[in-house]
Amino acid sequence: MKTGRGKMELHLKEEHRVEFGEVDFKERLTLNGIIYYMQQVAANHALKLNFSYYKNEEKTSYFWIVARVKFIIDKYPKWQEQVAIETYPGGHDKLFAVRLFDLTNVKGEKIGHIIGDYILMDAKTNRPVKIKGAPAPLDILDFPYKGETLEKIQVPTTFEKEDFRKVRYSELDVNEHMNNAQHVRWAVDMLPIEIFEHKEIATLQINYTTGIEYGTSVWMRLHYDEQGEVVIWATNREDTIQYFIVKLTLRNL
Repeated sequence: MKTGRGKMELHLKEEHRVEFGEVDFKERLTLNGIIYYMQQVAANHALKLNFSYYKNEEKTSYFWIVARVKFIIDKYPKWQEQVAIETYPGGHDKLFAVRLFDLTNVKGEKIGHIIGDYILMDAKTNRPVKIKGAPAPLDILDFPYKGETLEKIQVPTTFEKEDFRKVRYSELDVNEHMNNAQHVRWAVDMLPIEIFEHKEIATLQINYTTGIEYGTSVWMRLHYDEQGEVVIWATNREDTIQYFIVKLTLRNL
């Protein structure tokens, strides 16, 4: 790593108490609750490291887009339990800047891990910025990522369930596109509630392919495969534009 900064300076940990509005009917912290913690600590960390770029700034030069995220959750905390989420740079993987997150319980035990692949875009050219060899402050990301690589998810040829949804105001982010957390919410909503009586999400990977604007109608489809994996994908009505695709696994409670 080409920086003189200490290791702890490159880490940021934030603590949360699981609130009533963040749990499901089993009093478990929802995946979207975890995403809220993730987004908050990532934004604060980017500010701390001086590369917080937002597309709606008056004279923005760069902006981040999230490309792929994988959640590996070993245990979901319950209502009123204390948790902490810590984030730190993972290096670069091709054009991706990798950000890592660890979720821990009140005892400091690791109960979850998140891998995030981000792309830094040049606002003038609308092309990706190469992280390898980048000058400060991005030089702290200039080391190769050595963890799990998030690959493409193949779209199945069949589906067992479909639904149509439309992007509303409350689902938008600061870039006036659907917030990436809402993509995950839509995907999880495709699962029948009965599943969550006796199962929970163990892993979920989402690959974002096209931003979704306000008012867009989205065709959602779900497929179960023989290995017990679930694939959910979203396209336009004509099935010519893919917006995102999710692969998740479930485990018994």
